[in-house]
Amino acid sequence: MVPFKRLIIRGGNMKLIGIVISSLLFISSAHALDLTAQSGEKVYFRGWQYRTDIVQSNIDRYNNEMSGNVDYATVTGDYPAIMEQNLMSGGDLDIFYANPSQASRYFDGGWVKPANTLPNFDEIKADMYPAMLDAWTYKGKLLGLSYFVSTRGTMHVNLLKLKETGISESDLPGNWDELYDILYEMRDAGVKYPFLPHWFSEWYGISWAYVMEVHDRGGQVAEADSHVPLLTVDGPGGDTLRQWKRIWNDGLVPEEVLTYNESSFMEAFKSGEHVISPQQIYDLASFNDPANTDIAGHVTLLPYKGQPWGILDSAVYVMSSRDRSDALEADVERMASWYGHKDQNGNPFVGANWLEVSMLFSGYKSVMESPDAKAIIQNALARPEDYETVLEVYKNTPYPKGVWSVTWAPVFNSWLKETLFDFVMDDKSVEDTIDAINNKISELNEEYGIG
Repeated sequence: MVPFKRLIIRGGNMKLIGIVISSLLFISSAHALDLTAQSGEKVYFRGWQYRTDIVQSNIDRYNNEMSGNVDYATVTGDYPAIMEQNLMSGGDLDIFYANPSQASRYFDGGWVKPANTLPNFDEIKADMYPAMLDAWTYKGKLLGLSYFVSTRGTMHVNLLKLKETGISESDLPGNWDELYDILYEMRDAGVKYPFLPHWFSEWYGISWAYVMEVHDRGGQVAEADSHVPLLTVDGPGGDTLRQWKRIWNDGLVPEEVLTYNESSFMEAFKSGEHVISPQQIYDLASFNDPANTDIAGHVTLLPYKGQPWGILDSAVYVMSSRDRSDALEADVERMASWYGHKDQNGNPFVGANWLEVSMLFSGYKSVMESPDAKAIIQNALARPEDYETVLEVYKNTPYPKGVWSVTWAPVFNSWLKETLFDFVMDDKSVEDTIDAINNKISELNEEYGIG
């Protein structure tokens, strides 16, 4: 609350004073928003399997301090499909994790209560970075509140293994074609599998690897607004597939990567046997933690040299639109606001906690521009100079809106995963695969009445 002693009202200043008073009342009400649970009814909160110990501790704090009755559980398996089934059946689900691509589909299904309904929505919106607000807005509605933001596909470099190759950091690649070429030099220097590609078997594995590389190369899989397919055999889409075929057929990729889940994928890089691998930007913290791996303190990242590395990966806390009592509805909003933005003290507690324990970036300025944010990020890196590199890579990360901000996104992603596995393992042609992808997008556009 901004303090003031008194206002002296004179005729010509009445309008100005009215504006001042209204502004002060808004500021006061924003900070005085009561987030204490009041219904006594249970709020069902679900998420995927990541640092569930941290999630539970956050929930425990809310329940203890705000009289909450939040029931949290972790969903394992095919998360998007399981959540869709739950939403369709009207199951016990009030708040849940979702990627923007999933949330867009759920919104079109009528299962999402947009964040625009929250009483503190204007404050939340003002705190969001414009890029995140755009990525999480679909058909004019903000789908959810910030869980995390990251660059998936940040090119992690094991400096210890790089030293074995005799290649200096200054000679490391600045784009995808240079990366594929230098792998052969690394193999000739004695590293059997210098590159660990993002081809693992999770729903966000090989399919996202393709989308990220096409966008890094300056292309798009589909147009952002019309969702018309844009791949060509002689463009970024075809170039990506040709390079994949080249390194697979030449034996530069460990075949077992196709069977990995993400945990196995990370463990494979922690083994120290690979020089370069596209990982989450926040995994720099894990790889540089001496408690986790022997390569700690020696993992850096490829800098931005005009070509992006990776794609913008993020998740939001989404409210379901299932039937609830008015009292429970209010409690769901309170919990979403507390967990997804700021606690009862006006602090972005959950977002700041994720940044500190896992280097998960946030869509909120209040988290990322805090005095502690820089120190937290620097402590997770191998070298002080990597801080600026991280920010530059992150700042230039593309977002594949054409295939993510559309109702058929999860359907296409599942199909693309299987198609790319077939392309790699069965040595399918580049031309046929590009045609198949374009045709699938056109088919989905027609099926869902898009365009």
